[in-house]
Amino acid sequence: MARGRAANGSGLQPRKRADGRWEVRFSSGINPKTGKAKQKSIYGKTSQEVAEKLRKATSEVDSGDYLDPTKMKVREWLNTWKTTYCQSIKHATLIQYEGYIKNYLIPNLGGVALNKLTPMLVQDMLNKLAKPGKQGKKALAYKTIKNIHGCLSTSLKKAVELHYLKNNPATGCSIPRGNNAADTKQVHPFTPDEVHDFMKYADESKYHAIYFMALNTGMRLSEILGLRWSRINFKTGRITVDAQLLIPREKGENRSLGQTKNRKARSFKVAEQVTNELMNIRKLQLQARLQAGSAWNNDDDLVFTNEIGGSIPHSTIESDFQRLTKRSGITNHRFHDLRHTFATEALRHGADAKTISEALGHYSVGFTLDVYAHVSEEMADNFAALMSTIISER
Repeated sequence: MARGRAANGSGLQPRKRADGRWEVRFSSGINPKTGKAKQKSIYGKTSQEVAEKLRKATSEVDSGDYLDPTKMKVREWLNTWKTTYCQSIKHATLIQYEGYIKNYLIPNLGGVALNKLTPMLVQDMLNKLAKPGKQGKKALAYKTIKNIHGCLSTSLKKAVELHYLKNNPATGCSIPRGNNAADTKQVHPFTPDEVHDFMKYADESKYHAIYFMALNTGMRLSEILGLRWSRINFKTGRITVDAQLLIPREKGENRSLGQTKNRKARSFKVAEQVTNELMNIRKLQLQARLQAGSAWNNDDDLVFTNEIGGSIPHSTIESDFQRLTKRSGITNHRFHDLRHTFATEALRHGADAKTISEALGHYSVGFTLDVYAHVSEEMADNFAALMSTIISER
């Protein structure tokens, strides 16, 4: 029985298989050994899906761009996935993926045929990344290896969806933990004395309000630099964090606002001293605007700006922070430790863990308590002592 002409104009009619999937076969070229047409199958859940894939495949055959999945190397798939299926992700994430693909995935797995990639090959790569290399090359941190695995797994998941693979070879792999400092580094908040000494010098800096915000709200540096006046409610004392100032990843790229780290907005109430500080910043910014005149440009409505309304580079604050810690005699601290200090002190003083977690923008209370496990243990000891007192009184 002759097949009817397909509605997609290819002349090929999809058929439904016994397993419920739809299939269509097409010619992907001529086999040079036999001189006969090479027949390939395309599968999908619906006839429409198969027709769409067929249109794309035949177009690629006509243009010479078609790549037989059975001949495709991992490096070819990774580059195809990056350029075709990563258009909707954040720019910073795309840059990160490109680094993982170029520096780790292609050097270790790039030459393997996509359909020959196995969980063991993936696991061997992960284990290799966790070990020191030649010429004193350090092992990668657990988090970095986890991110590399996530990049690979996401790309292979798409390959499964396109029926290039039956299963995802990255599924079920274990992320090895190394013994380097990056894996064992603990949260390192400021002590009360260190806070006092640091802020004594920070008050002399023109960026002192940024340090004040980090220490008393727990906001990340990118979130503080990307904070807008329209996201501050002075009547209710609430701040909404729904953007961050992005660090330029490419030469010539301008600083711009982007989504928060977890792509979710959060709103939290701050102390009265914080709103008072913000009011003072507003007065100073109005004065700076008058002085700048026509040169003023704060189209993003930023709270923290330079003298003419532009955004402040992350590196400027990081450098100033290092200068201040050196002057105050404090070592082994990063700007991010101000955020840790906020969370640690709040937990130690009995603040609700859920409220703190929401203020920090963590995805769960469990994650917050896991990060600040040292404080959680203190809280557990205090709870046990309290219960002992209650039991004794009974």
